[in-house]
Amino acid sequence: MGRKRLTALLAAVLAFFADSGRAQDRAWDESIDSARRAIASRQFDQAERILRQARIRSREFASDDPRRVVPLMELARLHLGRGDYAVPEQLYQEADPIARQAWGAESPEYAGLLNDVGRYYHLRVKNDEAERFYKLAFGIRVRLLGREHPDVASSLNNLAILYENQVLYAKAESYYRAALEIREKSLGPEHRETILTLEHMVRLLHKLSRGDEALVFEERTRAYRQAEMEVEGPVDLGTVALGGTSQPAVLLERTEPVYTDEARIANHEGSVLLRADIDTDGYARNIEVLRHLGLGLDRNAVDAVRQWRFRPARQQGRRVASRVRLEIAFRLM
Repeated sequence: MGRKRLTALLAAVLAFFADSGRAQDRAWDESIDSARRAIASRQFDQAERILRQARIRSREFASDDPRRVVPLMELARLHLGRGDYAVPEQLYQEADPIARQAWGAESPEYAGLLNDVGRYYHLRVKNDEAERFYKLAFGIRVRLLGREHPDVASSLNNLAILYENQVLYAKAESYYRAALEIREKSLGPEHRETILTLEHMVRLLHKLSRGDEALVFEERTRAYRQAEMEVEGPVDLGTVALGGTSQPAVLLERTEPVYTDEARIANHEGSVLLRADIDTDGYARNIEVLRHLGLGLDRNAVDAVRQWRFRPARQQGRRVASRVRLEIAFRLM
């Protein structure tokens, strides 16, 4: 075989394996993205099937390949979404040495894992463990990213919630204010993470009977909440019966709203008051938040009500659109 033909053959072989590797990488990324979407839409069984297959496949990767960590962390998220707080601890313990080898103990990625573990223990009300992991993540982030980075603000915000839970209000306030300052500078005053810290500040100031100060923060969060809820335009349902219907709309099928982790670790309870138009097919349209709760619960209440099914109101035996008020309670068990 001539030298040129041999060189061409080797080049073709290398190209084949490169293309094959890229195709495998794309397939891996697509499977993980599919699992994440399934978790977000609470299709947990589907997500679990994908992630269990990914976990088996990941064992074929090199010991320092970060992809070996991903199925473990996503499975932990899945179990937390289901309300199963036992399994994630085992998954995090398995992920830790793999993450250290793949990313290194001084890396933003490893700090992210430590922060997730801290939130896990926070959810389980294991405060000492939560504080330890939060602080480990915070230290790495400060050393690598500097004190003005959004990830540092995330650590500060988590620690503030933890101290508020322990009635260490002065300490919690200082951490909230530090997190807020970083988020306002790095992310902007209207970013979702900035608003979350503002909402935490409002809760804390009310606990401290400092309502006037809380009102200043509430004005900012109220404007953001209204903008967030006005993403979809109003639906024209024609004439909407506001009262006097012979048969009002009746709820037939109810989907429970999801409690956000942010609200859960903050022990945040209350109710969201909604106003909605029920169309002639029995679906809620033009949903408006009349009383906010914050920490992502307003959005989850609206998302849940969009899935509810009603028996439409009737007037003189004919289906009509009608307007209702709905109070969605969030209570920690």
